[in-house]
Amino acid sequence: MRVLVIGGGVVGLCCAYELSRAGADVTVLERGGVGQGASRGNTGWVCPSFSFPLPAPGIIGEGLRGMLRGGGPLAIRPSLDPSFVRWLLGFRRSATRERWEQGVRALIALNSHTLELFDSYAAAGVEFEMHRSGLLLVATTPAGLASYAAVFADLRALGFEGESLELGPEEAKELEPALAGERLAGGVHALVDRYVRPESLLDGLATHLAARGVEVREDIEVEGLAAANGGIRVLTTTGPIEADRAVMAAGTSSAPLLSQLGVSLPLVGARGYSFTFSGGAMRPSHALYLAEAKVGISSYADSVRIAGVFELGHSNDVLHRRRLEAMLATVEPYFSDWRPSSETALLEWAGLRPMTADGLPLIGRSPALQNVYVATGHGMLGVTLAPATAALLTPLVLEGRAAAELAPFDPVRRV
Repeated sequence: MRVLVIGGGVVGLCCAYELSRAGADVTVLERGGVGQGASRGNTGWVCPSFSFPLPAPGIIGEGLRGMLRGGGPLAIRPSLDPSFVRWLLGFRRSATRERWEQGVRALIALNSHTLELFDSYAAAGVEFEMHRSGLLLVATTPAGLASYAAVFADLRALGFEGESLELGPEEAKELEPALAGERLAGGVHALVDRYVRPESLLDGLATHLAARGVEVREDIEVEGLAAANGGIRVLTTTGPIEADRAVMAAGTSSAPLLSQLGVSLPLVGARGYSFTFSGGAMRPSHALYLAEAKVGISSYADSVRIAGVFELGHSNDVLHRRRLEAMLATVEPYFSDWRPSSETALLEWAGLRPMTADGLPLIGRSPALQNVYVATGHGMLGVTLAPATAALLTPLVLEGRAAAELAPFDPVRRV
């Protein structure tokens, strides 16, 4: 069976990996370069402990306050685009305690084999940088610490079994000496979590796929899809391509094509930023989440990446330096001597993360074209959810077997 995977980000390449492993003849179509979209500048967290929907009680107010004061980590920008307005109304409807708990349970089930899948990639010879030291959340205020301790408690109550330890300021400082222990209220060490260098994961997957005979075609844009000869015809800028099946995994680029597939749930881009640099002698050695700043940090073998900001209402990935500098300024109070704002960048990045109104990805069969499947809308959890998405979607694509875990992510669900 020939399958086209549309999108060469982490979700697309993981789908190509599982489909190829199951015996399909796979071709990946990427509009730019492999891994050059949202997969390029993220922290690479594999974080079941942080897998929960963004819409939650109070989130709309927080976003509007971020818009009014400017420079905040979460901001909703005004837009009259009808699809964005419809998305925002759905987001508001999803920001209830009941919907949030339903989303958490769905993500716990989806993530049940995530760590095993990453281990299986490594065992199969996919070469990538992975760290198993957990994720350390730290806060400078009791309120900041309490808000996330409550989230971890909620996840445990809803069925998440990953171990985490609450730490005092001195214990957090002992675990991560770069921190300013005297300024901390405490921390939480999520022991089950990991992080990868996302570029290395994408490169490793691409190399592995090429060795298996998977063709990855770059700089080819998909313009439409249609049924043809019992399969699917994908219309591209270089001409039509026919296959038995197609998987739409193109992140925010999927949005213009979703209506053709009968998917009415709107998908928007949330702009985020990251700053990658060598880090210097005083750099941290762990993956860190700074509670009040809402900023993530990953310490790789040869560099450090700081990532954050969640801006809704933008349709481009233009990098605004003032926004990047404001993000970096929020980081420094957490550290004794480390000053990222004085460092020279190896990579400055801004990108659009694909977000659905209920904060859950779209995974499943498209309603309008029976031979097309959807795997997009993973938001800030692309690296975490990509292997599980691919593993559960593959039997549906090749055999028509729908796993129960995919039901909450049905592309035709109502929000």
